[in-house]
Amino acid sequence: MVEKLIFNRRNAMVAGIAGLATAGLSLASPEARAANSKLEYVFLSIVTQVPFWIDHRRGLDAASKALGVKTSFTGPLDFDTAGQARQLDELIAKKPAGIMIFPGDVDSLVPGINRAAEAGIPVAMIIGDAPKSKRVTYLGISNFEAGQVGAEMLAKAIGGKGKVLLGTFPAPSVLQRVEGYKEYFKKNTPDIEVVDVVNDKADPSFAPTAYSQALVAHPDVVGIGGTDGDSGKGAAIAVTEAGKAGKIKIIAQDRNDDMLPYIEKGVIAGSVGQKSFDETFLGVHLLHWWNQNTMEVVPDWRTAGLNPLPEKISTGVLRITKDNVAQFKHKI
Repeated sequence: MVEKLIFNRRNAMVAGIAGLATAGLSLASPEARAANSKLEYVFLSIVTQVPFWIDHRRGLDAASKALGVKTSFTGPLDFDTAGQARQLDELIAKKPAGIMIFPGDVDSLVPGINRAAEAGIPVAMIIGDAPKSKRVTYLGISNFEAGQVGAEMLAKAIGGKGKVLLGTFPAPSVLQRVEGYKEYFKKNTPDIEVVDVVNDKADPSFAPTAYSQALVAHPDVVGIGGTDGDSGKGAAIAVTEAGKAGKIKIIAQDRNDDMLPYIEKGVIAGSVGQKSFDETFLGVHLLHWWNQNTMEVVPDWRTAGLNPLPEKISTGVLRITKDNVAQFKHKI
C-alpha cells in the first residue's frame, strides 16, 4: 500500500515536471513558481479598455516573477462604478491574497473594502485613495500636485496668459488634478482663465468630439490641459481637425502609446506621466510582505492592532517632453 502511494506520487511529480517542460518552463523559473503559487494578488480597476493600464500590467507581471506569486488585472471596461463594486464583492468571495484598487467611486467601494479587511484580505489603493476605509496602504501620485505640474507646464507653453480648457472625467482622483490646475493658475498666473472643464469620459472614441465641441463654443482658447490618459490624444485630434495644431498648446496626462506621437510632432507640448509600473510592482510587494509578516515594526503587530505598512507612498510624476519622449515608448 505504501509502495503504491509512493509510486503514484512519483508519477504525479513526473507528470507535473513534464507539463512545465511542455510549457517551456523550468521547475526553478519565476514563471513556474508563479504558476504553482496559491497566492494571487488582483488589481481591480475601471475603464480597463484604455491603453493607460499597460504599465500597471507590466508592474504586476514583474512582481509576479520577483515573488513567485500569481497576479491578475480586472475591472469594468467602461466607467461602471456599480459594476466595479459588484466585482469587488465577487473577488472577496474568491479570497485572493490581496487586492489593489483604482476607485471609480470611493463611496461605493468603502463597504466592500471593509468587508475584504474583515475577511483578512489586505487592500491597497492605487492612484485614488479611500482614507476612511480599512485599506492598508495607498500608492500613487498626489493628484492635486500632478495637476499643478501640468498647470505649470501649460502656463509656460502659452506665455502665462489666455483662455484655456481643462479635460477630465468624473473619477475623484482625476478631478483633484483639475483642482490642482485651477489653484496653480489662481496663485501664479491670474491672467490665465479656465473657460470650460470638458468631460471626455476617458473614452478615446468620444474625447475628440468632446474637445471639438468645446473649441466651437470657445474659439479663442490658447491652451488645453488634460487630466486623464485619453484627454491628450482627444484634444490633439480636435485641434488638428480645427486647423489649430501647434497654435493651441496642449499638456496631456500619462504616457499612452497612441498619444506619444503627438508629442514627437509638436501637436502636444508635453505630458505629466505617472510611475504606473511602480504602483503595482510596489503594491504587490507591500501586500505580500503584509501576508508574510515580513515588516516586523513590533513583535506582534496583528495582536496589537497595528498596520505595519506605510500609510501612503507618493510615487511622484514624470515630465514628458519632445526631448525625452522616445524613452516612454513601449517595446512590444
